[in-house]
Amino acid sequence: MSGENSGSMEHGNSASPVVSPVIVKLIGSFERTIDSKSRIGLPHQFREKLGDSPLILIRWMNRSLAIFPECNWQPLAEAISRLELYTQEGLAVRRQMFANAREVSLDKEGRVIIPQDMVEYAQLDGKVIVSGDWDKVTVWNHANFLEQTAEDDLALNEKFPSLLSVAKGRKSWEAFEKEMAQSRAAKPESDGSA
Repeated sequence: MSGENSGSMEHGNSASPVVSPVIVKLIGSFERTIDSKSRIGLPHQFREKLGDSPLILIRWMNRSLAIFPECNWQPLAEAISRLELYTQEGLAVRRQMFANAREVSLDKEGRVIIPQDMVEYAQLDGKVIVSGDWDKVTVWNHANFLEQTAEDDLALNEKFPSLLSVAKGRKSWEAFEKEMAQSRAAKPESDGSA
């Protein structure tokens, strides 16, 4: 992946290279069905962008799955491989990401076969949501996706303007975290006096 490093980004005390994903603009959410053979058809928009790229399927956040084009997975995998081997957190992240990762591919009809252990992890049955997440595709149990989206809406209503300032470089991540901590500390006072 030569030529992709464009500098470094500070987060905490460690510097990590900033790597631009090769395949991007995987956007939109689509209802799909997982069939009896654990196959899910990806939307045409995603298949077009993914092309013949090798794919990596992993367990993801909130009981979802993520399908990364290998070119986008590689920088993340390299960063994870540098995590501290002698801490519980470092080992847990490495185990979750690498032990559960699978190489998958699309069949000629644009479907991906989800291994049974991942079907169970993500509680996939019947209707599912296939959602673009810029550099990857996520796969969700339909009800879990709707519930998570509702939670995200509530959480982001108050945080979105500040997060946008961080994304645009107008505010540091540390300033954002401090602002959120102050907001959380102030809430019990206002909730208790009502």
